[in-house]
Amino acid sequence: MSPQQIIEFWNEYAGNYSSFQQGDLPERIIERLFETETLKPDYSVLEIGSGPGTYSLKLAPRVRILTCMDSSEKMLDILGRSIKNSGYTNIERFLEDWNEYVPKKGYDACIATLCPGSGSEESLIRMEKSARRSCIIVSWYANHGDDLNEKIWKELGRDYSYDIRKSTGVQDWLKENGREFKMEILSTHITQDIPLTDIITREKSAFKAYGQRDVEEIVKKILEPCTMNGIVHFDHINEMKLIYWKPAE
Repeated sequence: MSPQQIIEFWNEYAGNYSSFQQGDLPERIIERLFETETLKPDYSVLEIGSGPGTYSLKLAPRVRILTCMDSSEKMLDILGRSIKNSGYTNIERFLEDWNEYVPKKGYDACIATLCPGSGSEESLIRMEKSARRSCIIVSWYANHGDDLNEKIWKELGRDYSYDIRKSTGVQDWLKENGREFKMEILSTHITQDIPLTDIITREKSAFKAYGQRDVEEIVKKILEPCTMNGIVHFDHINEMKLIYWKPAE
């Protein structure tokens, strides 16, 4: 998809976005970053790809200033309502495409939380130009909540894979450029009973945002064999990758 199509996708999908598959990992990841002093209470932090605030609302009470950047206006609207309800006064929202952002070292730390493309060489350089003390990338390593998504794409005639999540591209770039970094894989156990009708509604919305046709019959074909009394049971282990390092001077 083009950059504009990606923005349109997230605006379309914002209302159905869920962090459920991350389980307790956002809290544990943030705690880990403070344990390692990668983040500190007096830091100003730039969060790229903040979305509706899965990490933002947990970070805000623990840092001095949090600037949340996202290219989706709808995502930032949702975050804005959550900020208002939370009462936090140290969160700034910033509508900007990270790929177009002109960085300056105005922040102590820069964190990318499930931001598409954040592991590219251009993005890593941009992160380092934005932060004085710490750079952090949070990404999926294994999200079995996407297994259905992959099967739907195959039914649509596309061999869409999430194998890129196991890529070592970020680590390779950091090694090649002499950075000392830490990488950790954190896991969480996800169990959930979901009405088949709810899954159909969610996937129809997602694939509509992709510009695809109605996928209701495809979802039924895939899930009805494992559906009991209209309920689909999910039980799996999801994993996230946390990488953090000190940027070049």
